[in-house]
Amino acid sequence: MTSLPQLYRQTLRQFVQNSIHPRTARSPTIPAHLRLFFESARTFQPGSADATQFSRDVENMVVFMRAHRLHKELVERYNPTHDLTQAERAEKSANMVGLKFPEQFEAGTAPTMEQGKNRQPGQPAQGSLHTMFAPGE
Repeated sequence: MTSLPQLYRQTLRQFVQNSIHPRTARSPTIPAHLRLFFESARTFQPGSADATQFSRDVENMVVFMRAHRLHKELVERYNPTHDLTQAERAEKSANMVGLKFPEQFEAGTAPTMEQGKNRQPGQPAQGSLHTMFAPGE
């Protein structure tokens, strides 16, 4: 069984390592609550069932926080789409299977098609009503 100061330092270290905020922006309430939590544990008799249960719970919490941090690091490293938007993720998925993601249309703007980009002004678009029903061709 580890001592209370060691458990406190391990717990505080994991909270600091798991924090997403820089040191200056961190809330001081978590260390204060931890300190109160460990101060209340000083009333336990060493070797009692309560002291053993407390140390086991704190060690489990430290292991959980360490595993959570490692999982987050592994997801960031090995999942290339974890920080993409839904549209970017869909486009990347389409590219992975060899498809080209369709052009996204925005409301209020005229749609542009790939075929329309290559055609000369005044020339009817392929597949338009003008070319489908043109007389005599």
